Amino acid sequence: MPINNYAHKKYLLLNLIHHLGPISRTELSLLTDYRPASVSAIMKDLLEEGLVIETGYASNGPGRKRTLLEMNKNYLCAIGLSFSPHHIFYLVSQVDGTVLYQSKTPMDSSAPKEALVSAILEQVAILLKEFSTKKIVGIGISEPPYDPALYHPMDSLTENYTHFNSWVHQQLRPQLEDLSGLPVKTFSGVTMPAVAEYRFGVAKGIQNFICVELSNGIGASICCNGIPVSGADGKAAELGHTVIDYSDRQQKLCYCGKPGCIETSTAFPALAARISRAMEDGVLSALNSYPHREDGITIQAIRWALDMDDPMCMYYVKDVAVRLGVAISNAVNLLNPKMVVLYGFMVELGDFFLQELERSIRENVFAPLKNFEIRVSDSTETLFPLGAVAEIYSSFFQQDNYRWVYQLNPDDYHDSFSERNE
Repeated sequence: MPINNYAHKKYLLLNLIHHLGPISRTELSLLTDYRPASVSAIMKDLLEEGLVIETGYASNGPGRKRTLLEMNKNYLCAIGLSFSPHHIFYLVSQVDGTVLYQSKTPMDSSAPKEALVSAILEQVAILLKEFSTKKIVGIGISEPPYDPALYHPMDSLTENYTHFNSWVHQQLRPQLEDLSGLPVKTFSGVTMPAVAEYRFGVAKGIQNFICVELSNGIGASICCNGIPVSGADGKAAELGHTVIDYSDRQQKLCYCGKPGCIETSTAFPALAARISRAMEDGVLSALNSYPHREDGITIQAIRWALDMDDPMCMYYVKDVAVRLGVAISNAVNLLNPKMVVLYGFMVELGDFFLQELERSIRENVFAPLKNFEIRVSDSTETLFPLGAVAEIYSSFFQQDNYRWVYQLNPDDYHDSFSERNE
C-alpha cells in the first residue's frame, strides 16, 4: 500500500527527530522544505500521540528562542527475546537502547516445544502487564545462534546448523501476536550483534565495522554502509571457518571437514584442551593450585593463572591471540572497517589476551588500512535481544524508507545549522 503524503511527511519528521533530536521546528522545516505550518501541524499530532516531547529551548543570537523536540524515550519501548543452548533471554528497552528490564530463564532444548511456547507466553504476558503504561511498539525474536560445543556428529551439519527452529516460526510467533496484538518479527542471529552495536553500542553511528565473536566458536557480524550483511543464505561472516594453516596435514580436522580452520585452534574449547593436555604431560602451572580445580579448565581459571603470570597459560593464550589476529586482519583487509568490535566470553581473559590480540591484528593489516579502532562490546549477553529490539524500532520508524536521514552526522549537522544562524 503506497504511503500517503501526510504519512510520508510524518515519518520523515519522526526519523529526523529520532536521529538528530533535540531539534527545532525551524530546523525541520529547513531540512525538508516543508512549510512551517505543515511541520507545526504534524508536530501537534506527534505530541498528542506521545511519540515526541518538547524538551527545552535553544537560541542562536537575538530573536525568539526555538523550542526543541525529541523522541519521548520514556514512553516508547520494545521487547526482545533470544535463545542460548540453555537459556531464554528477555529484554525490554527504550528507543535509545536503555534497558528497562532483562532476565534469563532456563531452557531445556529437549522439552516439548509446546511447553517452551507456553513458558515464553507466560513471561511475555507478565512484561506486557508490567509495561502497560508505555507504548510497546513490538516484539523481536533473535534466532538461536549456533554453538559448536553442542555439535552432534551423528546429525548432518545442516541439522546442527539450522538457523531457526520451525516451532519459533510456526508456533511461538503467531501465538505471541495473538497474545499481544503487536507486530512480532524474527531476525537472523548473524546480524544481531552488528545491529545492536550500530544502534546502541560502541559502534553507534559507525557505518562500516565488524563484530567478532570469541567464545565456543569464532564468528563475525558485519555492518557495511550502515546495513547489516546476512549473506545469500543468512550465514555470512563465518570467520571461524577461514583456513589460516593448511600445512600440517596431520592436524585435527574441524567438524566442517577441513584442517586449519581458525575455530579449531583458537576457540575456547581448543584453548582449554591444549592447556589440559599440557598439565597431563606434567607441565608446571599455577593452575595446579587454582582454588576451584574441580570445575575444570574454565575461563575464570585461565584468567586467574594469567594474573599470576603463569608461563604455560601465557604461552597458549598468546598463541591463540596471534592466530586470531591473523584471521581478523584478513577480514580487515577485505572489508576496510572503521572499527572492530570484540564480544564473547573469551574477552574475560583480560588485558594480556586483548593486548596480544590487538598487536597481532595490527601487525598483519595492510598499512593503508590501519586507521581503525578496536573496541570491546559493552554488552555481550544482551547483544542478541538488543539487536532484535533495534530491528523492531527500525520497522516502527520505517527506517528503510529514510536511510539518508541516518547518513547525517548529528554533531556536524547541528554545528553547521548554528553557524548559518549566528
